[in-house]
Amino acid sequence: TNADDVNSTLEDVRPDVLIHTAALHVDECEKDPDRAFQVNAWSARRLALACQRHEITLVQISTCGLFGDEYRAYAEYDTVTLKTVYARSKHAGDDFVRNLCERHFVLRPGWLFGGSTRHPKNFVARRYEKALRSNCVQSASDKHGSPTYCADLAMGIETLLETKEYGTYHLANSGGCSRAEYVKHIFDCFGLTTEVEEVDSRHFPRNADVPDCEILDSLNFRLLGLDPLPPWEDALERYIRSINTEVCVQ
Repeated sequence: TNADDVNSTLEDVRPDVLIHTAALHVDECEKDPDRAFQVNAWSARRLALACQRHEITLVQISTCGLFGDEYRAYAEYDTVTLKTVYARSKHAGDDFVRNLCERHFVLRPGWLFGGSTRHPKNFVARRYEKALRSNCVQSASDKHGSPTYCADLAMGIETLLETKEYGTYHLANSGGCSRAEYVKHIFDCFGLTTEVEEVDSRHFPRNADVPDCEILDSLNFRLLGLDPLPPWEDALERYIRSINTEVCVQ
């Protein structure tokens, strides 16, 4: 959020590529809209200006939460709806990147999972722990998305960088599911017998009215002749195999 720090850091480091992952998340944005636009929009603006000045490729990590409630897969050319402060601030940041930095990729990922099981927001690990404490876990059947493995996302970013085909891309593991179906597959992959009770999202009140459907269609990826990311079920199985011993020890 500090223009001088951004410019001095890029002067010192001189990267070829900058991947912008910083963001204020959904519920925090509803509580403090000014801070949301400072972090999600104006920070992207400062990075875009600095990257243009230093001829750096900027990868802007956007969000899948830009669309509506209709149950379908959304492609890059579908009209955004912007139901939340988070969505409006992220979309404003994306526009800054598109307009101010020639060498840019605006990437909209799906519901991200992966990384360290010790991270407090690791959705997969936290569901595993909850299943160990209960015979039945409630999960929303009316919220849908495309679970996406961070490792697959990273490989997709590398692939796009090599093309130099700048623009906006949906980058998510193929397919989609409800939150309840996602949780059920997590339990199945761990070999757990915990039941999943499907409920509507009113059981999990939030500050933000997030879209009912965040399933992504990676149309532009296909138009480049690139293979889509693997199905989300396969991605989840690979991640859980990689952490199974770690979570069992914990």
